[in-house]
Amino acid sequence: MNNRYYRFFREDGKALILAFDHGIGGDIWINPATVIKAAAAGGMDGILSTYGVLKNFKKEIGKMGTMLRMEVYGSRLITYDPLLERPMGSPYTIEDCLQLGVDGVMTMGIIGNEHDTANLNYIAGIVAACNKYGIISGAEMLPNAFSSKLEDRSTKVMNIACRVAAEIGVDFVKTVYVKPLEEFRKIVANCYVPVLALGGAPLNEDRIILENAHQALEAGCKGLVIGRNVWGHKNIEGMAAALNKIVHEDATVDEALRILGN
Repeated sequence: MNNRYYRFFREDGKALILAFDHGIGGDIWINPATVIKAAAAGGMDGILSTYGVLKNFKKEIGKMGTMLRMEVYGSRLITYDPLLERPMGSPYTIEDCLQLGVDGVMTMGIIGNEHDTANLNYIAGIVAACNKYGIISGAEMLPNAFSSKLEDRSTKVMNIACRVAAEIGVDFVKTVYVKPLEEFRKIVANCYVPVLALGGAPLNEDRIILENAHQALEAGCKGLVIGRNVWGHKNIEGMAAALNKIVHEDATVDEALRILGN
C-alpha cells in the first residue's frame, strides 16, 4: 500500500494529479499522448484516466502514478443524467485493475439524492477490495453531483461529504474547494484522510486558476486533481509546472505565473 501511495504523494505529503478521464463519454478532440507527455514534463505526479488511456499510453505515462476511473457513465449521446438518475457502479473488478497495473482507483461519490445509500455501499465495497491488494482508493465526493445550489456546497454538507468518505475507508478524498477559505479549512481539518481539490470548470484566466489552487492548499488540501485547466491550456507543460511550484514548493501565485510568462 505504501509503495503505491507514494506513486502519487511525494515525501512532502502532497500530490498533483492530472485528471484526464473526460473522454469517458467519447466527446473529446485531443491526443492523449500530447497531453500526458506535457503533463509529465511539467512535473505532475500522477494521472487519473480511463481504462483505454491507461492501457494504450503506458510509455508516455512513464513513472507517473496511475489511477483508473471506475465508472462508465454512457456516451455523450444519452439524454439522462448518469450521476443523479442512476446509482454508481463499475464494470471493472479490482482484479481487472491489477491486470491493468494501476496504482489506484477513483470512484464517484454522489450523495444527497435517492441513490445516496447505494452509492456509499458501492464505494465501501471497492475500498474493501482495494485493501486486500494494496491498491489506493479515492472517492470524488460531490453532494448532488455538480450542483450549483448554495445548499449543496454549505459547510455542513461539504463536511458530511468528506467525513463520510473517510469513515468508509478511502485513502483520500477528491472534492470541490468551496470558499470562504476559513470555513473550508474546518472541513479539511475534520477529515482524517488527505483532501485533494478538483480543478473544476475550465477558466480562461491563469491567475484565477493558480489563485484557486493556492487557496485550496492554504485551506489544508494536500494537493490537486486537476484536468481541463491543464490539458485544455495552450501551454500544458507550463501550467503543470506552475501548479507543481504551488503544490510542492509553496510558491506564491506571482511566482507561479512567471513560469507561464505572465
